[in-house]
Amino acid sequence: MTEAELVQADVSPIKQWSPIWVVPIVAILIGLWMLYNHFQQQGAMLLLVAENAEGIVAGKTQIKNRNVDVGQVVSVELSEDLSQVMIKARMKPNVTPLLNEASQFWVVKPQIGRGGVTGLNTLMSGSYIELQPGDATRVVLTHPLLNTPPVASADAPGVRVKLQTSDAGGLTIGDPVLYRGYEVGTVESSEFELSTRSTHYQLYIKQPFDVLVTENVRFWLSSGLSIDLSAEGLSVDVGSAATLLSGGVSFDVLDGWPVGAAAENGTEFQLFPDKQSIQDGMYYQFVEYLVFFDESVRGLKAGAPVEFRGVRVGTVTSVPFFFAMKKPFEVSLNQGVPVLLRIEAGRLYENLTLAQLGNELSQAVSRGLHAVLKTGNLLTGALYVDLDINSELLADSRQQALYNEQLLLSRQAGYPSLPSARSGFSNIEQKVLMALDKINNLQLEEFLTQGQQTLAATEQMLASSEQLLATLQQFVSQPELQQLPSELQQSLTDLRQALAGVSPGSTAYERAGMNLQMMDQVLRELQPVLKMLNQQSNALLINASDNADPQPRKAQQ
Repeated sequence: MTEAELVQADVSPIKQWSPIWVVPIVAILIGLWMLYNHFQQQGAMLLLVAENAEGIVAGKTQIKNRNVDVGQVVSVELSEDLSQVMIKARMKPNVTPLLNEASQFWVVKPQIGRGGVTGLNTLMSGSYIELQPGDATRVVLTHPLLNTPPVASADAPGVRVKLQTSDAGGLTIGDPVLYRGYEVGTVESSEFELSTRSTHYQLYIKQPFDVLVTENVRFWLSSGLSIDLSAEGLSVDVGSAATLLSGGVSFDVLDGWPVGAAAENGTEFQLFPDKQSIQDGMYYQFVEYLVFFDESVRGLKAGAPVEFRGVRVGTVTSVPFFFAMKKPFEVSLNQGVPVLLRIEAGRLYENLTLAQLGNELSQAVSRGLHAVLKTGNLLTGALYVDLDINSELLADSRQQALYNEQLLLSRQAGYPSLPSARSGFSNIEQKVLMALDKINNLQLEEFLTQGQQTLAATEQMLASSEQLLATLQQFVSQPELQQLPSELQQSLTDLRQALAGVSPGSTAYERAGMNLQMMDQVLRELQPVLKMLNQQSNALLINASDNADPQPRKAQQ
């Protein structure tokens, strides 16, 4: 075909609308409607913040409420600072009211806890996120992902209280809350606060036991088995079966206290280590004294009782107490080991002021009040401080001089002082030691040497005694000595016969009596002659004149 034959076609615009455009327009409209419907049926985008993403898979892990799917995880990413895991989940539109500020989320997976084994159904289906809605009205789309499931829902009937303690190892989440041994609640959460260095717990007490929580209740740790060996003796406290495994917390109103008004949600209480410490904490008014003990304080610990004749009046605070002393060792050598104790006013009687207590103690010291260490438990050797009054100590000059030095030192430390005395056992021990020292100072070597010499002389004497006994035995065995008893017996017989001849009734006895009578008569006859010779010695040669008998004189007128 030539160029002449090539004819250029005329192009003219179409002036009429073609029906073919209906198909793409309808397709576009359907697509827009489907896109709108897709976004319209999608719920809110939920953001969960977790420490780790264990068991969570994007596009697979479901979010459930009461075992019904209400959403799905769409992405799992690290935060910008790489310290947390950001989990995004698309929720269904009809569950948006459940996403309020009180809602809670946690991962359900197989776990073994105090209540048994849970989450076994996730072994086949995989872990999922459980949603527990709260009772708030404001919708919040960012929530933390809890590591453990909550004990009770936020809208569960009951009361929630907080506990504060300096001991961080007492309770764990899930431990029971007991009232007189009956389980009425659970420990919900635990948090350590760095600023105050204390631990805060949140307890949930379910209905109808929430009315038991009043403003005057006290909480204390309840271990399964508690054995206390102290100066007051042996104390064994056995808890319930639940506390034997994991421990727990107990609460009650102390004896003699009013019940008080019901506690509100969020009320904070102090958590005590045991029930006995609650009683000790009641005595917050006290007077502190410094005591110097001139003996061993081994076995005396802080918290030991201070008693007055068997009645507890205080508590030992510090053993030993060297806080304000520059040379503690020198103080211990000269004055004794310082011990700080307190006399508690509430233990004596009610409405006793500290001024009255100090005045009464000062008067008691002036009458001989003193402190003595005594053994409270022979098994453990625990000691306690016993107060007693002994006026004899006031007369001991050495004791008073020592107390004056202790008083000066205690005033420098900023505390009043109480005198002390040794206990009975210490005195016995001291006397025994003194006796042992005297025995140790004896010259035992010289004593043993003399004893050996004495034993040698005794041996020689025994040998001589044996020879003497042998000689005596030979002498006794002689025939002449054997005949001596018979001869002595014959001599005694002859002597008895001779005595029988002069005995009363015998002839010789009667003759001797007659001779004595005749001699008496002769002596009577000789009496006048002797009298005359006494008056006139020559009367035997010259006749004696008869003298007139003496006449009594007449009385003078």
